[in-house]
Amino acid sequence: MNDFIFQFAMYNPVTDTVEVNTGTGTALFIRCKDFNSTVMFDDPNDVVYLYHLAEEQPLTYAKFALSDDGLQDYVDAMNWFNY
Repeated sequence: MNDFIFQFAMYNPVTDTVEVNTGTGTALFIRCKDFNSTVMFDDPNDVVYLYHLAEEQPLTYAKFALSDDGLQDYVDAMNWFNY
């Protein structure tokens, strides 16, 4: 998955997906609910970090979602900075 060159992404709130154009004629549809459910939260409300990321920086969300522990590391970092 890390071989993709992401060109454009947007969050679709109707389907709760990040839609990514890879520039190779391939589109990726990342279901946020499925990817977010793999993250362990200290506080269940911390899921808001991931939704803000998906809405405001969908390319970054896609890259984290497709990397090992990317979303978990992001939430852990946000908790550390906001502690």
